[in-house]
This record gives sequence, structure tokens and C-alpha cells, in this order.
Amino acid sequence: MITDYDLPVWFWDSETTDEDRHIWMTQERCRRQAMRQQTAYRQRVKRQAERTARRQQAHPATVSVDEYR
Repeated sequence: MITDYDLPVWFWDSETTDEDRHIWMTQERCRRQAMRQQTAYRQRVKRQAERTARRQQAHPATVSVDEYR
């Protein structure tokens, strides 16, 4: 299935119910909508991402997490 969602590892597990998938997809759609709008959530997430980036740049022994995803 082709999708633009980054599905969690457990999404297609046999013990995952349709209700679990539905809840996750609903929360993800709400999160994406909040990020597109000027919401407090968007501002918090943006500040947290900037803070994380600054901390990684400041620490000399930082390894990029992109290599491990």
C-alpha cells in the first residue's frame, strides 16, 4: 500500500486491530492538520525541533538519527 504516512512498525502486526489502526490514523490526520494551521501545537513542535537541532549541533559526538530510521 502506497501512502505518505510514516506508518509505525506495529501497524501491520497480526495482533494490531482495525480499531488500533483507525485510532492511529485519526490522531495522525489531526496532528497533520494542526501542523498546517497556526496552532499552539505547531509552535511547540517547531520549537522542540529547533531545540533538538541546536543541541545536536552543539554536541561534538552527535550521530545523525536519520541513519538509524
